[in-house]
Amino acid sequence: MRRNRKMPKKMSVMAGRSVQIGAVMVMAFAMVILNMLASSSCKQLSKTISEKERQLAKLENDQKREQERWDEMKTSERLEAALLKHGLAMRYSKPETQVIRMDKSGRPYSGQASVARAAERSKAAQSAKYTPPVRNSAKNTVAARRRR
Repeated sequence: MRRNRKMPKKMSVMAGRSVQIGAVMVMAFAMVILNMLASSSCKQLSKTISEKERQLAKLENDQKREQERWDEMKTSERLEAALLKHGLAMRYSKPETQVIRMDKSGRPYSGQASVARAAERSKAAQSAKYTPPVRNSAKNTVAARRRR
């Protein structure tokens, strides 16, 4: 029968050291892999951020350009040209006669000339007997217009 032999002390120390060296090597390998993964994800995030920054810069330029175009269209010369183009005869309101200033409750301040004029017009409209034309009557049909 075989005897149960013990390992010599020198061999057990070497085996213990080799296990320690192996563990250190495995940990070093794991650290290298984790470092590579972290570096890869950081590079990917960096690319994404730079792409988003480029998009933001482009959108800011577009917004600036559109704001300048809008400001240019709002000039009085451009507004008047657009009104003429569409055949509208409009002018700016006169502050002293055509603008009604109101308080917080929505009532006009008293003593304004335009308020008095508006009140007169509303009274005149109420006193006048205006009847709108009746639709689809014999007078307003297309056939009746053709006969005239």
